Amino acid sequence: MHPLMLELLPWVRQGYCCSQLLVLLMLQAMNRDSPDAVLAARGLCHGIGQSDGPCGLLTGGACALTLACGEDAHPSLFTPLLHDYATWFATRTNPYGGWRCGQVVQGLGAGHDTQPEPTACGALLAECWERMLELIQEYNLDLTVSP
Repeated sequence: MHPLMLELLPWVRQGYCCSQLLVLLMLQAMNRDSPDAVLAARGLCHGIGQSDGPCGLLTGGACALTLACGEDAHPSLFTPLLHDYATWFATRTNPYGGWRCGQVVQGLGAGHDTQPEPTACGALLAECWERMLELIQEYNLDLTVSP
C-alpha cells in the first residue's frame, strides 16, 4: 500500500471516493476547508454515478487543480494546466484501454464493474497527487494565497 493511503485511510473509512480525496488533499495543502467543494466532488464518484464516465481521479484532479488556481485565475493559466493533467492521465491510463472509470478499475484489477476498491486504486491516486504537485510547481501556483 502506498504511504499516502495511510494518510487517506480515515477519509476512505468515512466513505469519500477518489475524486473527493483529491479535493480534500488540495484543500489540506491550501490550509482551507470547503465542505461544499468536497460534497460537489461526490458527483464525480465511480465514473459519475456509475455511468462508466471518466475516472474520478481525472475529474476530481481537474477540480482540485482549479481550486489551486483560485477564482481569479485567467483561462490562459488553468486551461493549459488542466490540459497537461488530462494528457498525462490519458497517457498513464492508456494501458488500461482508456480513462473511463470501468477501464481504469479493470486495468488496476481493483474491483468489479465500475465499483472500485479504494485501496487498490490508491497507488494511482498517489501518482495523480504527485503529478498535481509537480504541475503546481511548474505553473508557479501559490497554495497559500487566500481565496
